[in-house]
Amino acid sequence: MGIPKTSVHVVLRDNAKNMIKAMNDAGLPSLPCVAHTLQLAVHEGLLAQRSIADAIAVGRKIVGHFKHSALAYSRLEDIQGQLNQPIKRLQRDVQTRWNSTYYMLQSLIEQKRVLGVYVSEHELPHCLTTHQWALIEKTVAILAPFEELTKKVSSYDALASDVIPAVAVLVRLLNRETDEDHGVKTMKATLLTAVKKRFSGMETNPLYFISTILDPK
Repeated sequence: MGIPKTSVHVVLRDNAKNMIKAMNDAGLPSLPCVAHTLQLAVHEGLLAQRSIADAIAVGRKIVGHFKHSALAYSRLEDIQGQLNQPIKRLQRDVQTRWNSTYYMLQSLIEQKRVLGVYVSEHELPHCLTTHQWALIEKTVAILAPFEELTKKVSSYDALASDVIPAVAVLVRLLNRETDEDHGVKTMKATLLTAVKKRFSGMETNPLYFISTILDPK
């Protein structure tokens, strides 16, 4: 027994070509997972940039050092206590989930002062340069709206009608002219290109624009 096509309003899928082909071959209307689409856009537009990828790799090694050494982590906790900071663990990321990388970078920034004291007293195999610290701070700031949207579309009450307005806000933020340095402008430009590419055709998709028009919000 199967589900009749007339009972299927829409199938939510990822962006894999075989899934798109399967839905087309079956004649079923489908929508891509917005969280997965954001994952692809952020990776292509930002995380794949060499300088950012290098900084993330160093950050990942720093986190790994404390994850694999109970003594190092104990020393880190002692420094947190000395500086009257909350006892927090550094977050390890999962490379297939961009927002976990965001949380890892965020945790490194939160512990920047603690790590500075640690390095002055103990050996750390890998360290972020001043330029890399500035780079990850800018990266986290740029990605904050993407993290917020990822949480929203991953919630149990997420709606298709939220997608067009939310993506429009992202595009507007990335287009905004501010007094930023050249590096930030480049990051925003490449991310904007990736977002437009990954969400192209969204506003002409009936499943999206009809739900948006009918949403009373």
